[in-house]
Amino acid sequence: MNDPSESIAYIERGFYDALRSSIATAGLPDDVEAAVRARLELRRAQCRHLVENALDEANVEFTLLAVALFDVGEPVMGRERAMRLVDECLNQPLRSYVVEGTRQLLDGSDDAFRALVDVSKEREHDYLGPSFARSRLIDDDAGYVLQIDRCLFHEVLRACGRTVLQPILCRFDLNWIDAIDRERHGICFVRPCTFATSSRCQFWFARTAGDVASRLPVLHAT
Repeated sequence: MNDPSESIAYIERGFYDALRSSIATAGLPDDVEAAVRARLELRRAQCRHLVENALDEANVEFTLLAVALFDVGEPVMGRERAMRLVDECLNQPLRSYVVEGTRQLLDGSDDAFRALVDVSKEREHDYLGPSFARSRLIDDDAGYVLQIDRCLFHEVLRACGRTVLQPILCRFDLNWIDAIDRERHGICFVRPCTFATSSRCQFWFARTAGDVASRLPVLHAT
């Protein structure tokens, strides 16, 4: 699914389906979806200056789904419950699909490390685009380190005054990260920092064969 408009439409369908399913259990009013859609329109206008291409439009829209739901939910549910609801509606609908697809890719590859790095590079071009400033600190056959110095998701949250939601946006990547099995795939992956904890985001991939500890800053994901 390389078309940004198709991707965000798919994400939005899952988002609103999850929201409708949560209305009763979360104690939300029946008109909450209409309220979220109305809030989304206001937030789009506020962040229009951040959109420079089709990829930006999709990534801004993805972030604003979280913002609009939090805007509507926090006064009703409180901050912690509203954040849990945003996480459930934004990250959970695609989780099984992405985890299984990534696992199948890695299981079916003769070189799982190379396959994962190649997908990461494709994603940098086809999903993130030029509005994410990035550099490759290591790029060889033993390891790959991607650093993001400007994150459009973070810029949107800053513009909306909702950086509290950054960990939720960062957790979307767990949908593919959790498919990596260190022993089976021969890959060690860590994220030593994200924009939720730092002024940059890093993705470290390394083959487990060899001196992994010397190449990676930590041996656990954040």
